[in-house]
Amino acid sequence: MEVILSHEHMDFDALASMAAASALYPDAVMVLSGRQSEQVKQYLAIYRDHFPFIPEEDAPWDHINHIIVTDTPSLERTPAAFLKDRDIPVTVFDHHALSEEEKRRYTTYYLDNTGACITILLEEWMKQEWVPSESEVTLFALGLYTDTGSFSYPGTTLRDLKAGVFLMEHGLDLELVQQFSEDTLSSRQQEVFRGYLASCEHIGGQGLDVITSMMETKHYAGSLNVITSRLMETTGADAVVTVTAMKNKVFIIGRSASTRLSLLPVMQHFGGGGHERAASASVKDGNPTDILQMVKHLLGQSISSPVTAEAIMSAPVKTITEDVRVDEAKKRLIYYGHNGFPVVDTNDELIGIISRRDIDKAVQHHLGHAPIKGYMSTDCVTVSKTASFEEIQNIFIRHNIGRVPVMDNGMIVGIVSRTDVIEQLQQSTDEPHERVNVKTQMETLLSPDVVQLLKMIGETAAAEKMNAFIIGGMVRDILLGQKGEDIDIVVEGDGISLAEKTAHRFEGTADVHETFGTATVTLPSGRRVDFTTSRTEYYETPAALPTVSRSNIKEDLYRRDFTMNAMAASLHPSHFGDLIDYFHGREDMKKKTLRVLHNLSFVEDPTRILRGIRFEQRFQFHMSKETTAFIHYSASAVSSLSRTRIIAEFQSLLKEADPVQSLARLDELGVLHAFFPGAVWTRQTKDVLKGYLDSPEQPKDLPEWFCILFCLYLTNPDTVKAAEAAAFTKKQKSVVQSTSFLLSLLNEKEWNSLGRFHSCVSRVSDEALFFAAIAADKKQAGFLLQYREKRSKLKPLLNGHDLKAAGLAPGPDFRDYLFSLEQKMLDEEITTRDEALHYIRQHE
Repeated sequence: MEVILSHEHMDFDALASMAAASALYPDAVMVLSGRQSEQVKQYLAIYRDHFPFIPEEDAPWDHINHIIVTDTPSLERTPAAFLKDRDIPVTVFDHHALSEEEKRRYTTYYLDNTGACITILLEEWMKQEWVPSESEVTLFALGLYTDTGSFSYPGTTLRDLKAGVFLMEHGLDLELVQQFSEDTLSSRQQEVFRGYLASCEHIGGQGLDVITSMMETKHYAGSLNVITSRLMETTGADAVVTVTAMKNKVFIIGRSASTRLSLLPVMQHFGGGGHERAASASVKDGNPTDILQMVKHLLGQSISSPVTAEAIMSAPVKTITEDVRVDEAKKRLIYYGHNGFPVVDTNDELIGIISRRDIDKAVQHHLGHAPIKGYMSTDCVTVSKTASFEEIQNIFIRHNIGRVPVMDNGMIVGIVSRTDVIEQLQQSTDEPHERVNVKTQMETLLSPDVVQLLKMIGETAAAEKMNAFIIGGMVRDILLGQKGEDIDIVVEGDGISLAEKTAHRFEGTADVHETFGTATVTLPSGRRVDFTTSRTEYYETPAALPTVSRSNIKEDLYRRDFTMNAMAASLHPSHFGDLIDYFHGREDMKKKTLRVLHNLSFVEDPTRILRGIRFEQRFQFHMSKETTAFIHYSASAVSSLSRTRIIAEFQSLLKEADPVQSLARLDELGVLHAFFPGAVWTRQTKDVLKGYLDSPEQPKDLPEWFCILFCLYLTNPDTVKAAEAAAFTKKQKSVVQSTSFLLSLLNEKEWNSLGRFHSCVSRVSDEALFFAAIAADKKQAGFLLQYREKRSKLKPLLNGHDLKAAGLAPGPDFRDYLFSLEQKMLDEEITTRDEALHYIRQHE
C-alpha cells in the first residue's frame, strides 16, 4: 500500500502538497501528522471532510510498500520515522536543499528551488491539464501564499507566480485565503511569545544584531515558526533563533533577514533542514541549555564577513571648498552627475557637506552668487573604512542623509552615496553569483610575453599603491574566446607615472599627453601599450567632445559606449584576472545583447549609433529594445556632429561591416537621414548599391566610403544634387554635379547616337558615367556603358599635322574638326584613317 506523508507540525504547504500529490498517486492514503499549526487545525475543522485524510494512528503501517513524502526531504521528520531503516521505496517532493551525502537509498528525489513545495506539484497539474475543485484551489493557494509570504519572501520564484496564476484562473477566492492564513496568536502562543521576549539575548557580531531566546513549557504550543517570525519583526533583529523545550523535545526555529547569515548549517547540525533564511530542527530528550550554547557557537560560524565601507565607497572623492559660489557648485554637480559634495578647507580636512537640495534652494532664492559656506551642513556624519554595510544603512536611515564620507586617519578616502547603498542592496537580493576570474583565459588566448607584461604592469602599479586594469575590447574579446592584443590600461592613480615606469623597466619609450592624462609606451619589440588615468567625462552640449577629469575605475567604465565594452580585469598581483563588471556586460554578452550604459549616451555622442551597428554585425549581437528607443529619441543630436566625425566613424563601420546591412539598419533605426541628409533607402537605392559593390569596374580614384554613400542619392537628379553635402573634395563634388547632369540628360530624351551624346558629355568623368549607369534603367545603362567603353578606347585617326597637310589653315577650327571626327568614330561612321581624311577634305 502507498501512503502520502509530510512533516510534523504541518503547515499549509505540507497539507496542500499532500493533497496535490494524491492526484499523482490516486491509490495512496494521505496520513495526517498528529500535530498541525493552529491555522491548519482551524482549516481542517471546517474542510476536513473535503479530503480523505486519515490520522497517523489509523495508518496501515504494516502493509506499506511505497512512501510519498512532501515538503520535507527527510523521512525522519514524518510520522514514518520509525521505518527509516527499512528498504521501503520513498519518493520525495520538496523545495529544501539536500546534499548528496544526506540522500538515502531507495529514495527518488524531486527537489527544486521554489518558494513553496506546492508549486512543484502544481506544475505537474498544469502539465496534465487537471482542473482542481473549489476546495482544492483554496487549500493549494493557502500553501502557496503562506510559504511565499504572499509572494514577498526572497525565495519566491517566477514558477510560484505562475502557479498562482493557474489557481486564479480556476476561481481562487483571496478573501478565503486571507481568512485562514492570518497569523493570529492564541492565548497560549502569546504566552510563549512573551517568554521569548523576556529571555532575548543579543549575541551580535560583525555588524549584525542576532537574537537567541530559550524557554521551557509544560504545555504544547503550536506555530513556533510564526511566533519566532513575530519575535524578529518586533525586535527588528537581523536574525532570531528560538530554542523551546516542550515535553520530551527541544524545538529550534530560526529566521534571518540577512543574506550574511545562513541558518541551514545550524539546523543541519541538529538533523534539521529548511532554507538559508528559514530553517528548523528538533532534538528528542535534549538539554535546552546545552543546545542553546551550541546554537550560539554555530551562529558565530555561520555569519559571513561584512561588506565594508571600503568595499562599496567611491574614490577618489570629488570635494569642494567653502568659498565656491552656489552657481559654480551647481555646475559641478551637473558636471560630475553627483548629488552633493564634501566641503574641505585648505588642508583638505572635512568641514561640511553640501547637497543638491541645499544648492537648489539657494538658487531658488537667487543666491547663486553667494559662497556655499552659508548653506552647507557642518555637523558631518562619517564612517571608517571598516564600517559594515548594515551600519552605513542604519546611518542613512537614522540621519536621513544621502552620502557619508569615509575617513582614515582624519582624511577623506572615499564616499558612500545612496546609489552605492542601493546597488549593494540589489546585489544582496540577486541570485548568488560566483567571483569571475579570467586569468586562465588570458593565459590561453594571449601570447606568453603579453601575459608576463601585464603581470609586471600590475606589480609595478601595486608597488606604487595604484590599481591597474585592462579594459574594453581586450576584456570583451577574452570573454568571447578571441585573441586581441591591443592593450589598453586604465590606472586608478597616475597613469602617466605608471607608463613612464613601465617604459623604463622594459627599455621602451613613453609618448606622454599631459592634458588628457594618457601615455603610449612603445617597447623594443614594437608592441604599443596605451595607459590612461581613470577618468570621468562631461558633455557640455550634445555631440560635443567630452571634458574629462580624474576619477575611479567605475566612473571610467561608465563613460564607455556599451556594456560589453564597459568591463575591466584587474592586474593587481593578489587578484590578477578578476573581472570588474558593474554593468552586467558579461550577462548581456551571453544573451548576445548590445545595451547602452545610460539614457543620454547617444545624445552625448551620436557616433555611438554607428559603432553599435558595427558591433551588431561583428559579433552577431542585437541592440536591446530600450537601446533602439534611445536611438530614436537621440536623432536630433546627430545634426551637432561635424561631417569629419561622421565620415570617420562611417569609414570604420564599412571596414568590417556589410554596407547593405549597415545602411539598412540605419534606415530601420530611423537615423539614416540624420547622418546623411537627403539620402534614401529604397529597393532602388539598395539595387544601385549592390550594382556598385558587384561591379568589377568600381572607380579607383574615389574613396570607397564616398562611393557607397553616393549610391544612396542616385534616385533622381534632384536627390543626386543633395549628395554635394557629403562630398569633401573638389573631385567628389564634380562627380556629383556631373552625375546629376547625366541623369537629367537621359531623362530629357531618348539617345540613339553616341556621337551626338558625346557632344554634350565629352568632358564628363568616367566616374560620373559609372554612377549614372548603375542608377539608370537597363536601356539607358547599356547606352552609357557602351559610350564609356568606346570613349575609353577612342584613339585619334588624325592630328594637327594631318589637317595642315589636307590644306586647312591652323586655328580654332582644328579642334572642331577633330571633335567632329570623334563623334563620327563613336557612331562608327568613320573607322579608318583614309575615311577620316576623306571626311576632312569634303569639309575643307
